[in-house]
Formats: sequence, structure tokens, C-alpha cells
Amino acid sequence: MDMTYKAVQDVLRKAGIVISKKGEVHRINFFSGLENTAYYTTSLGEARDRGLAMAQGAGRLPAVAVAKSRGTGRPTSAQSG
Repeated sequence: MDMTYKAVQDVLRKAGIVISKKGEVHRINFFSGLENTAYYTTSLGEARDRGLAMAQGAGRLPAVAVAKSRGTGRPTSAQSG
């Protein structure tokens, strides 16, 4: 099965998740989600799987592994509060 960006985008949109791409990096998040709930990956399959997990409420894992501060480019940490 060939997986295209458009096909993954359609599946995630129906689940309430938005995906965008900049270069080779895919960003997934809830519609109107803040940066601390965003997840970044270079794998389209991982983006689909994580997006569907987020939609089911299982996406409460921190996105800090790949999230970066816009100002410094350094990794950020998920902070509540």
C-alpha cells in the first residue's frame, strides 16, 4: 500500500488532527492545538499513527523529543501551567 501525504492528511482530518509539512518534517496537532501538543517527525507513517493515537486520547506523550524553540532552535520541554 502506497501512502501519500494527501491520503494521510484526509485520514487525520477526519479524526480531528491537522498535519502540515515543512521540508522533510511533518507536524501533527489537534485543530487549534498549541505548540506544546504538536508532534514532529520525518516519517509519514509515524505521523499517521501518532495522529490517530492523539485523536483517540492516547497522544498524551510529551512532544519534547523533537520540538524546538522558535527563538533559539534548542529543544524545549513540555511544561504545564
